[in-house]
Amino acid sequence: MYTGNVLDPIHGLIKISEIEKWILGQKPFNRLRRVKQNTFLYLVFPSSNHTRFEHSIGVMHLAHQIYLNSNNNYETGAYKKEKYKVKDTTDFKFISTRENLGKQEKIFVQELRLASLLHDVGHGPMSHKFDQYTITGRKLLEILKTDKAFEPYLKHFQDFLKDKEDKKIDHELVSCVFIIKIISQLKETAKTKNKFNKEQTELINQLNPGRIIKMIEPEFNAVEKIENENIDYTDYFNSIVSSFPLDADRMDYLYRDSYFSGVKYGLYDLSRLLMSFIPVKEDGKVTLAVKESGIDSVIRFIQSRTHLYNQVYFHKTNRSANCMLDFACRKLDLKKPILEATNFAEFESFYWNNSDELFLWNLLRSKITSQKESEVLEELLNRKLWKRVFQKKIVVIPDDKFDVGRKLKDIKQNTSKAISELQEKGIDVAVDIFKNEVFKDYNKSKIKIARKVDADYELVSDWKTFNKELKILEYEVYIIRIYLRRKFDNPKMFMRYKKSVLLEFKDVIEKLDQIK
Repeated sequence: MYTGNVLDPIHGLIKISEIEKWILGQKPFNRLRRVKQNTFLYLVFPSSNHTRFEHSIGVMHLAHQIYLNSNNNYETGAYKKEKYKVKDTTDFKFISTRENLGKQEKIFVQELRLASLLHDVGHGPMSHKFDQYTITGRKLLEILKTDKAFEPYLKHFQDFLKDKEDKKIDHELVSCVFIIKIISQLKETAKTKNKFNKEQTELINQLNPGRIIKMIEPEFNAVEKIENENIDYTDYFNSIVSSFPLDADRMDYLYRDSYFSGVKYGLYDLSRLLMSFIPVKEDGKVTLAVKESGIDSVIRFIQSRTHLYNQVYFHKTNRSANCMLDFACRKLDLKKPILEATNFAEFESFYWNNSDELFLWNLLRSKITSQKESEVLEELLNRKLWKRVFQKKIVVIPDDKFDVGRKLKDIKQNTSKAISELQEKGIDVAVDIFKNEVFKDYNKSKIKIARKVDADYELVSDWKTFNKELKILEYEVYIIRIYLRRKFDNPKMFMRYKKSVLLEFKDVIEKLDQIK
């Protein structure tokens, strides 16, 4: 039962349940109000101050819409087959998960909504940028042992971190941590405080944190699979939340980032996409399929995402701010994480106490002690951003990906000499090489294409080869920029600095020009 309302500028009125309303007020989630969706984008597009909080609510709404519409689309097709007496001769079946889940549908749908709502709950301050400052997997395991809520899951964390204990954890794993804790606290609240009605209490008692996590991170095996009556729904629910080429997460942030940035690049036909989803069952597994009739809309969606990356996320000013942060933090000993915690309470408090602003203005300020790096951080905080003096855009066809990637890696390694030479002259620069990889998550995709063949359908797994338009989308875009620190007071001085930089990078630029 959905008794609460959230008014959203993107999706309109979003209904929420008492369970979801309770979660919105919990510290690990509530703090997302103070974590921007796009770290420094507001420095370019002033209204781009939206946060992970409202994005997460939007993802929950869209995930439920995908679920509902995929089932409605099946029912429409089943009606037409019956009307025209069409026999199903395929090796797979279009199904209704609504019918197959039966009495279990309510709990599975609630878990889907919670997985979507909590998919970003592990983001630290500065979103993706924070992952490089966090703790190792080994340290996380030590912290989890200090809280009883994690005792049933310690083995699963150990298995997940096997051979990765000495590497930095990412926000996806932190999301798993917070989900377990939040659901544990929710169950305790329902048991002791008489806060929820009978229906909601029954749902809370049935919630399985392992299934919720599995919908977000399928490699975390607190449950082996999301199963009901010997049918595996793991791929279906995971595809709704997070999958190539489209999912509830991507669908929300494209619209939301476009809206708040004031650009049109991320717009796509949402209603047509929702008409294209349908559940399919093959070999005892259910996954999500897109009907061939909706492929044009999917292609437009992929193109919208590509354009948004090139024109918005890769904007020269946004990337300049990111380069400045990296420069300011370059002497930090990342073996000593900024996140200091010996138990779970301290771990949770760190996330609660550090919004984007407090992390930048207080914590980083206290950690960065070298003079030049401190000055650069102050320049960033005061929006005295480094200026672009060179840019090269390279479009790479699929057959040349490896060769171009190798050449660019070699070129970047060779830039250190030029950077050092310029620093000796009192000129600070940064080299930024960024790649827009359209098919980045292609290998993780579970979504299939249901292609019409006469009166029947066949399932296609390979998106790259489905048609020529999708093949063209395999092209990758590299953007290479050189940024100059603002030590100049007038255009004449800037041109003199620029000339020195380009002269020092002459060999690098010539090598870039040779890449076709």
